[in-house]
Amino acid sequence: MIHGSRKFYLALSLTLAVVPVQVSAEEQENTEEIHVLDSVVVTSNSKSKLVDTPASISIITAKDLEEMGAKQVIDALERIPGVDNTSASSSAISIRGTRSSMAGGPVIMVDGVRQSYGDSQREQLDIIPISNIEKIEVLRSAGINGGPGAARGVINIITKKADEDEPLHGQMSALYGSWNTANLNAVLNGAVEKWDYLVNGSFYSTDGYEDEAEIRYNGQAKLGYHLSDDNRIGFEGSWVNLDKDFAYDIRKYKWQLENYRRDSHFPISSTDSEQIWNNNEDQTNGLYALTFNHDGSKLDLNGLLSYDHYEEDYHDNWDTHSSTSSTRGNYDDRDQDSFTGSFSGSYTVESDSMMYKPSVGLDLEYVDFSQRRYYPYDTSGKLAGDSSNIDMDQNIFGIYQDNDFLFNDKWGLQVGNRIDYVNVSFDTMEPSSFDTDEVMWSWSVAPSWHFVPDASVYVSVGQNYWFPSPRYYYWAADYGSPENSPDDLEPEKNLTWELGYKQRMSRAFNISVTTFYMTTDDKFTSFYENGSYMGQKNSGDSEAYGIEAELDGRPLDWFGWRLSGNLMKTEWNSGTARVYSHPDNVKEVVDLDGYQVYGIPEVTGTAGVDFFPLQGLQLSVDTNYTGEYYLDYTNRLKSPAKTTFDSRVSYAWDRYKVWLLGKNIFDEEMEHAYNSDAELTGPGGEPKTAYYVQDGAYVEVGFSIDF
Repeated sequence: MIHGSRKFYLALSLTLAVVPVQVSAEEQENTEEIHVLDSVVVTSNSKSKLVDTPASISIITAKDLEEMGAKQVIDALERIPGVDNTSASSSAISIRGTRSSMAGGPVIMVDGVRQSYGDSQREQLDIIPISNIEKIEVLRSAGINGGPGAARGVINIITKKADEDEPLHGQMSALYGSWNTANLNAVLNGAVEKWDYLVNGSFYSTDGYEDEAEIRYNGQAKLGYHLSDDNRIGFEGSWVNLDKDFAYDIRKYKWQLENYRRDSHFPISSTDSEQIWNNNEDQTNGLYALTFNHDGSKLDLNGLLSYDHYEEDYHDNWDTHSSTSSTRGNYDDRDQDSFTGSFSGSYTVESDSMMYKPSVGLDLEYVDFSQRRYYPYDTSGKLAGDSSNIDMDQNIFGIYQDNDFLFNDKWGLQVGNRIDYVNVSFDTMEPSSFDTDEVMWSWSVAPSWHFVPDASVYVSVGQNYWFPSPRYYYWAADYGSPENSPDDLEPEKNLTWELGYKQRMSRAFNISVTTFYMTTDDKFTSFYENGSYMGQKNSGDSEAYGIEAELDGRPLDWFGWRLSGNLMKTEWNSGTARVYSHPDNVKEVVDLDGYQVYGIPEVTGTAGVDFFPLQGLQLSVDTNYTGEYYLDYTNRLKSPAKTTFDSRVSYAWDRYKVWLLGKNIFDEEMEHAYNSDAELTGPGGEPKTAYYVQDGAYVEVGFSIDF
């Protein structure tokens, strides 16, 4: 039985998917540059052009990052249909409403190397410099990519590569913007005989919208040697240091929001002058990798060995100046070493009527994480055995096999399978410990029809998993509830159906649209027992369905346009949660069946136009819309819809470029609201909603030079 709203989504996508338009050779030749649909996708079962890949994938290019004025990766990701910025105290995103509380979201990769840090496996998007990025691939589909965690999506950040057409090429850029924001970047790259190289360095600093200082230094180097035309060995390394100040959890309630919106230090309440003080986080990350690639006419081989070292010093200064407690001013020293190895190979078999490309691969990952908490004001030493002193090991082994068929250049079929084994061990100094492992089977099937060149319609179905964060297992072991033991925790399992249509129609009109239906089994929520928090638990099942679309074109030499967005609903089929009753504000456990999943807007979208009145001159305007969303499990509270406007003027001549950019130019007050259990300030009171303030109006000027 298909509900009415689901019928609407399905009918709309089918209407868009049956308009065959042939692209003339002349139109293809007149296209000024390669369109994003022509880009080769790396984050897919088999490398292919985006237009031919039977999966819902979006690509953000380095040019896109520049034109939108992105300072952090999350600035770009929130423009992608189906991706929501759920940031609170740190950068966080959710794809198709899959994220759970206090845990990582989608799998984040940098050049194919998984990035997940700490016992919560959180993504650390802020440590990835925008200046390093060549493109970002965002995979929303189910499939065999990414391993455990892929049920929440996969994001592969691909860094810049050497320019092999000349021995030396360089670029320098600089910008200055609101809140004393500065960004300097320089890159040198090229190729000499059989060697190619790239060296990149950048500096970024800002005082921040809420007067929260941030400084980031980055260095990157790549060196490659071509054994032959088909074989390359490469070494690459990158180093990042990020030092940032931020308010305690960056959380403000209504009175603080109205009176101290842009302050990093502010009173607890209108009746308590005690100051909430800013915290500090110093992060250092070094990633080093050895790669091998063979790109033959039939045989492709890819190998990677990497080492990732991450350090973080987190200083909790919230009550340092007002409390006499021995626990005030604590700081955490966190270290993580990750070792990754991967190998894949494929071979192409062709005949007059068929192409078959089987591929196999394996992934290995070992993570060693430790955290030590110190209390500088505790002279007794009694806190040395704190439960926050953690040692964690995680081992992942994955093996996969994929089959890619193409019949008569018209009909395609991809069938893939993957097995992942995960083992996690966790110890604290209390002591408290656990050791758990899990085997997960992911699979995907995707038939497609290429009815004209540069167009495809596909149907896909696939199953994949999200393995719980180690912190979930620790809570279950530490709290000791018989209703939520570590042995009871199961990976979330997603089953996803998609119907997609992509076409590189002409210079004037290009389209990619996907309708999807996804079920999630064993979805996690917070678990309470007798009113006390007892960790995260597999609480129930949910479903999500909707449409995601990206359209663009340049019908005239002086005019271009773009439109993207999504319509989506996510709702519970079963499960329970603890909430507060209204108006008496008493805790109660409720059945979630039929309620919408909170925090996910039903509608988001971006519309933009570009004008090219003179050679080298570009004027752009974008409108960004985020619809209203529920704040709580039982859908009693809503956050209102928001609309912002961006604009940009740039002029390029010869080797030079200058630009003036404005984001949220009408200074719309943007914040992420949170009150999952609908708590009130008291019986009959108003909602005790927490607000995480995001950026306001921003203006920058910048220039770049190529040499």
